[in-house]
Amino acid sequence: MVSYIKHALETGPPPDVVANTILKAVTSENPTMRYFAGKDVEKHIEAKRSMSDEEFHKMMKQNMMK
Repeated sequence: MVSYIKHALETGPPPDVVANTILKAVTSENPTMRYFAGKDVEKHIEAKRSMSDEEFHKMMKQNMMK
């Protein structure tokens, strides 16, 4: 789990991308339920769309245990 978090910190989106996403969320006239910040999350969302919930959760668990 520690290695997953370390990797996420090293490869995650820069603070300005996260800040701009938050700004978009709080200032939107028509907010949505979710806002995504960064390219890494786009890969996860695409995977979720192509898998069952069970498959997706298994994949995420495996990724976290690396």
